[in-house]
Amino acid sequence: MGAYTVPWCGRIYGALVGAHRDRSWSIRPAAPADAGEIAEVVTAAGVAAWGAFLGSERVEAATSGVRHPADLVAADADGVLAFVAWNAATGEILRLYTHPRGWGRGAGSALLDRALAALRGNGCQRAWLHTEGRNLRARRFYEHHGWRLDGTARDRVWHGARLHEPRYVIDL
Repeated sequence: MGAYTVPWCGRIYGALVGAHRDRSWSIRPAAPADAGEIAEVVTAAGVAAWGAFLGSERVEAATSGVRHPADLVAADADGVLAFVAWNAATGEILRLYTHPRGWGRGAGSALLDRALAALRGNGCQRAWLHTEGRNLRARRFYEHHGWRLDGTARDRVWHGARLHEPRYVIDL
């Protein structure tokens, strides 16, 4: 992959992805036409990751057809399989979702690498995110990539369910 421009940031980022198991996908800037597929990724990933403790019906009702911001997507022959969104001003990773059909293929790791490079390029010295405490797969993913708990968390109600979301940080 060559360099590409993220239009709303105005910066150019190179391909900073290490070797991943399956490269039958590619990364590109998200486009408005991706909105439907991005919503499908959120719903499928949400049901798979949160269904056991939030209920699949609640997750489907809350996420189906909802538009989600995305900066980059990973896509394969079947369409969008993962996406990431970040806030360049604060260093927050707002969303990182991978469809279950993409789990273990390296797309989530590659998108996270690109997001961190973008934040670093914008002068951020630390990135942060929240993830639901019961989502052990996500927590292991972030910890494997060098993220650490910083001791703070947010508690909120999401569509009638109480969420406890520890905050993870990584120095850039």
